[in-house]
Amino acid sequence: MQQRRIRHCFEVSFLIFNACASICSFAQDFVNYDKVYIESVKSVWLGVPTFPTAFPIVELGQGLQLSFDEIGSEVRYLRYKIAHCDRDWEPSDLTEMEFLTGFNDEELRQSQLSVSTRIPYVHYKLSLPNREVQWTKSGNYLLHVYDEDTETPLLTRRFMVFEPIMDIGAALRKPTDVGKNDSHHEIDFIAKHEEIVIKNPRVEINAVVMQNGRWDNAIREIEPFQVLPNKLSFDYQDRITFPAGKQFRTIDLRTFQHPTIEVNEIKEFDDAFEIVLKQDDKRTFENYDNHQDLNGQFIIESQDFNDGHVQGEYGYVMFSLKSALPLYDDHVYLMGGFTNWQIDPQFVMNYEERYGMYIGEALLKQGIYDYVYATVPKKGGPANMEILEGNWHQTENHYTILIYYKPFGARFDRIIGAQTVSASDLSSIIRLN
Repeated sequence: MQQRRIRHCFEVSFLIFNACASICSFAQDFVNYDKVYIESVKSVWLGVPTFPTAFPIVELGQGLQLSFDEIGSEVRYLRYKIAHCDRDWEPSDLTEMEFLTGFNDEELRQSQLSVSTRIPYVHYKLSLPNREVQWTKSGNYLLHVYDEDTETPLLTRRFMVFEPIMDIGAALRKPTDVGKNDSHHEIDFIAKHEEIVIKNPRVEINAVVMQNGRWDNAIREIEPFQVLPNKLSFDYQDRITFPAGKQFRTIDLRTFQHPTIEVNEIKEFDDAFEIVLKQDDKRTFENYDNHQDLNGQFIIESQDFNDGHVQGEYGYVMFSLKSALPLYDDHVYLMGGFTNWQIDPQFVMNYEERYGMYIGEALLKQGIYDYVYATVPKKGGPANMEILEGNWHQTENHYTILIYYKPFGARFDRIIGAQTVSASDLSSIIRLN
């Protein structure tokens, strides 16, 4: 009897070990930043349905929607999982039962084949939270979508859930470094916390500031500069400073029936559209151009059909950037929300010496797109937009401030304040009385 019991315990332990090993192996297939793992997956968007250019940041209790396409006519059986993370986007110490109610690892049920499009695709949609799963804690979250049959990752998306405990007021200042006055934005802010007692603010509070919803150039690990009664000041000198960039280049692809102002030619074939854009020039030393943009985002919309999500066409969009000589030390890439703000080989620009320009192609769905040209050192390094785009202090950017709170003994980072402000609206500190 004792031997049978030992054997049974060994078998159960072996099964649990294998299950845990499988889960860990599966988790290692995903990264902790926005990423599309399969080239056929396009037009990934996660945000607030009523505000298509908003970043995926919601108050606890509010919802988000995910949508994306996969080129082709085969409907996959997809599943999704949600992971809770600390402020550094590493897995938090919470178990699933502590940050979710319902069931994690659920089937993604909403899919629809495109309707009479030249390039067929399957449109997928997911609303969160839903009847199957609801989050119960604030903080950073990762959404993973994968193929149920092959366990192949399709995409990862970050989103943030906050508690409206802190009121945040922000100001746009001229940088302390006078050499940056015409090219950079400095953000200072204060946070009021009447509803909560923070015993050790410089240890328990950390802030992050993002420019246009980007994590690749976010300024992180910002401690309070000054502790005031019920207020925390983040008024640093030249600490929270961003290159201002310029207004994004924008293309209107909502119709393939006739060229819009940015389009030179539309070629229609039996199985595809080809859209040739007008040639772009370097903007490094150009004066400020005050045109409306989407602050780097994109919107899926069709003027040719009623429902752009399943009737909208995809087209091969040809980009060109005039350059008498190639950049010998750098590669050139398209960047924007539609590239996940990542350096992606799909969006590389190749130099054509006979034309004296960089040329690239992207498969894009009907809609409006913001983009810039970024350089990446051939020896390795981060993307740089200054070389081809330049900076101008009058540029209108959105800045998002997140306040993380982890008191002594706590096992996860809460987000107790979140605010997105426009650079055009920032002139002086908002005094919180």
